[in-house]
Amino acid sequence: MRSVYFQQPLEYQIEVEGESWNQGEVVKGQIRIRNMSSKTVAVKTSQIILAHGLKKAFKEGTMVPWEVLEKQVVAQDIALQAGSELTFGWNFNLSTDCQITDKQGGLYLLFGGDEALTEGGRLNLQINLHPILQNYLQTFTTQFRFLEKYQKRKSEWTEVKLIPPDSREYPNMDYVLCFLRIHDEQLEAHYRFKMSGLGRTGEKMTVTKKNRELEQSIPQGKYLQPGGFPNRACFRENIDQALKRMEEEASVTL
Repeated sequence: MRSVYFQQPLEYQIEVEGESWNQGEVVKGQIRIRNMSSKTVAVKTSQIILAHGLKKAFKEGTMVPWEVLEKQVVAQDIALQAGSELTFGWNFNLSTDCQITDKQGGLYLLFGGDEALTEGGRLNLQINLHPILQNYLQTFTTQFRFLEKYQKRKSEWTEVKLIPPDSREYPNMDYVLCFLRIHDEQLEAHYRFKMSGLGRTGEKMTVTKKNRELEQSIPQGKYLQPGGFPNRACFRENIDQALKRMEEEASVTL
């Protein structure tokens, strides 16, 4: 994957190894700086910035309020001869709870000179949920037959909306918002259940709705098997505990 940006008399060309990445992986590649003129050019600063941006700002043509995660200065105070070029390697280590790509926005590589943040090249990156969390959600959808509606960034978490199956197993549950992340090697899952049931208002029976929340934190020694493979039995046990607890509480209080 590559992108080119011209800032006369310089041409910046960035190349990235790969097409998509998971949380926790490494994004790396090369950047080439070429002097397109017939004279020597003094290059003060050449840099690459990893930042999060919102698509809404691009569509509206307003200045993007970038959230800078990391930057690398690849060249500083160099003289580039006429028609010559220099190539530099670069890499960014994505955190295990970095922003994923969703409908609202995602991570971008910004590259160029001193003002790369506002005047430079731009390349969007496709970032997916951490593989362990992907397996966690697969357990939700395959073992418990929940339907995944969406994934999106919410504060420091990835929010996933899940719809329960059409059965009598979860009669009081409308849906669950599952907030997931791998943070400090812990698998953290916060559930926000939307529950409904019959309640009495005076002499009338009405449908009442309540939010119920539950938090789980699973250490790496439990969610990973020897060899680094995901422990599906652990996922199934934790999800089952959360669902049963919510249904038991709902049947008593709703």
